Amino acid sequence: MLKEISIKTEKQYEDNMIAVFELQEKEELTEEDKKQIELMLKAGEKYEAEHL
Repeated sequence: MLKEISIKTEKQYEDNMIAVFELQEKEELTEEDKKQIELMLKAGEKYEAEHL
């Protein structure tokens, strides 16, 4: 499992946020899904703070 996600470009940011949305749409989230969503959201927030 990834410990951190690094976003370097706007395209990666957009893809990350779309993936978060799609993952959240699953009917039943596993603990692994929840951890992945948390990592992805943190990466998105970091990118926003640094670049937007």
